[in-house]
Amino acid sequence: MRVGLNAGEPIAEDEDLFGTAVNRAARIAAMAQGGEILVANVVRELAEGKDFLFGDRGETALKGFDDPVRLFEVKWQEEG
Repeated sequence: MRVGLNAGEPIAEDEDLFGTAVNRAARIAAMAQGGEILVANVVRELAEGKDFLFGDRGETALKGFDDPVRLFEVKWQEEG
């Protein structure tokens, strides 16, 4: 499984969500490898002060978007 997270206001129609925020999340998910969680910089900023560790993956161009987005990998720690 791979996960891509973005934050923003989706457009809701009937039981579907779409729009720029949803499209960007899908593009980010497509960049992730199996077992990896990638997040846009906006998500990292929203999680500031929480117990999450992020590894900077740098600026990345996403298909269909003019401006690159800075991606971060969510780092997991084993409890023990």
